[in-house]
Amino acid sequence: MSPHPEPAQLLVDYLPLLPKGKALDVAMGKGRNALFLASHGFEVVGLERDEEAIEICRSDAEKQGLHLEIRRVDLEDLASYRIEVSAYDIVICFYYLQRNLIPQMKEALKQGGVILYETFLIDQHLKAGHPRHREYCFEYNELLQNFLDFRVLFYHEGQDTKGTYKAGIVAQKPV
Repeated sequence: MSPHPEPAQLLVDYLPLLPKGKALDVAMGKGRNALFLASHGFEVVGLERDEEAIEICRSDAEKQGLHLEIRRVDLEDLASYRIEVSAYDIVICFYYLQRNLIPQMKEALKQGGVILYETFLIDQHLKAGHPRHREYCFEYNELLQNFLDFRVLFYHEGQDTKGTYKAGIVAQKPV
């Protein structure tokens, strides 16, 4: 594994279309996408629960001379943390699915803001056995259904070049 994992291809592909400004990375993990956005001039806030992942991200940010704000939060504890409303130009979420957080992610966007969301499709569970829990995967068209009130710029369900089944969307909050 390379010391600097590549950012998500969906994020790389749509970077030129993203409104510059403040970005929120929900469940950022070790920060591959947050660091990528920070390196392209975005003001990034990353949310993550895992202390070890946060330390790796902090260390990588320091080595690369990048600044981002990292908040250690338990996203599953909706009573203790709420994402700010209309605070972000971009919200990204990769390989994390918490259905009751989607409304907050949508509300976090400013008008005209863009969300990029990509995670496992149910086929990944059914055909590859990972993730083990079906509830960590989107059912067919489920991701799309969550954003029918947005302008959908891109939507895809199926296998990527590495054989992973996933659902991905790029959608803009109406102005």
